[in-house]
Amino acid sequence: MLLRRLPTERAPNAWARLLESRRGEGRRLLDLTESNPTRVGLAGADARALSALADPGGAQYDPDPRGLPAARAAIARDYGARGTPVAAGDLVLTASTSEAYAHLFRMLAAPGESVLVPTPSYPLFEPLAQLEGVRLVPYRLAYDGVWHLDRGSLEEAIASAAGGARALVVVQPNHPTGSCLTVEEIELIETACARHGMAIVSDEVFGDFAWPPATAPLTSFIGRERVPTFVLSGLSKVCGMPQIKLGWIAVGGPGREREQALKGLEWIADLFLSVSTPAQLALPRLLEARPAFQARVRERLDVNLGRLAALACRRPEVTRLRGEGGWVAILRLPARRSGEEWALDLLRRDVVVHPGHFYDIPGEAHLVVSLIVEPARFAEGLERLEQALRA
Repeated sequence: MLLRRLPTERAPNAWARLLESRRGEGRRLLDLTESNPTRVGLAGADARALSALADPGGAQYDPDPRGLPAARAAIARDYGARGTPVAAGDLVLTASTSEAYAHLFRMLAAPGESVLVPTPSYPLFEPLAQLEGVRLVPYRLAYDGVWHLDRGSLEEAIASAAGGARALVVVQPNHPTGSCLTVEEIELIETACARHGMAIVSDEVFGDFAWPPATAPLTSFIGRERVPTFVLSGLSKVCGMPQIKLGWIAVGGPGREREQALKGLEWIADLFLSVSTPAQLALPRLLEARPAFQARVRERLDVNLGRLAALACRRPEVTRLRGEGGWVAILRLPARRSGEEWALDLLRRDVVVHPGHFYDIPGEAHLVVSLIVEPARFAEGLERLEQALRA
C-alpha cells in the first residue's frame, strides 16, 4: 500500500543529468531559476526579526491545534491593514503551504476522489496529491496574448472527474503564468463549485507581488461566502522567511459549512501539531518586516522585468508571455528548438533555466526564469541567452 503512493520512476531526465554533471565539474553556474529569497540577497528575517524567536515563552509547550490566538490575531490585523478583513477565528496555522494542501486534500477528498487543478501550474500538486491518494484532474489556462480560464476545459474536467470532484484549486498570481482570475472568472468558478458541490482552494502566496503597471491588489477569495473556501499563504513569500516554517489557511464559506471545515482542520492539525511555538510567538514582529521586504522584492522585479523588456527590443524573436504578478516569467523562444533543447544549450553555457514542460506549458519553445535573481547575474544570464540565439 505504501509503495503505490511513492514515485516508481526516479531516474533523472536529460536536463537534470546535465545539471548534476556541470555542478560536479565545479562550474560557476548562473542559476536563473533561484526563487529562494534567502539566496538572492532578499532575506526578510534580519537580526531584529530573528531576535523575536528568543521569546522566553517559547520554552513552554501549550499547543492550540488552530494556532496560538495571538499569532492568528496578528495575521488578521495584517490582512485588515491591507484592506482584506478576516477574522482570527477563521484562521488555521500550518507549518507551510505544502502542509496546508495536504491537510485540505485529506479533509476534502477520500482516496481515489478528484481535485481539479490548473495547468500550467506548479508541479508540486502531483506528488502531494499522490501521497494522499487523491486524483488530480487538470483544467486549462489558455494564452492568446493574455492568460484566461478555458471555460470549455473546466467543464470537461468537471465532467471527467469520476464520482464528482471534491475541490477546485486556483493559484493567483499563478506560478508560472503570473495570471490572475478576473471578477467574471471568479464568479464562473464559484457558480460551478456551488452547482457541483466543490470547495475552492485559493493559493495566494504571491498575492502581494503585482507587476507594473498594476496598482490594485488581486481579487482575493478571502471573505467569499458562496461555497467552502480556503485561502493559503505564509511567511515564505509574504515576508521572505521560508526557513521559519509558518503558513496559514483562511477559511470562508456559508456559516455552517465554514464551522464544520474549521473543526475538521482543527482535528487534523491536532494529530500533527507541527507549527513551532517560537515562530508563532514571534509572528507579530516577523510580520512587521513585510513592507520593507516586499518593497525590496518589487524593486528587484521591476529591474529584471526591465531587462527582459530590453532583451525583447534587441531580440524580438524572444517574447515574455504577459502576466500580472509573481516571481517568475515565461519566455517564448524561436521554435527551431524545443524548450528542453534551449535549456540544455544554456546549461552547456552554464546558465540554468527551466524548460516550459516542467510546468506543462503548451508549445515547444518556452523557458521559465525567476525574477528575483540578483540583477547582475540575471543580466549575465540573458547575455548568454543572446549568444545562444546567435549560434
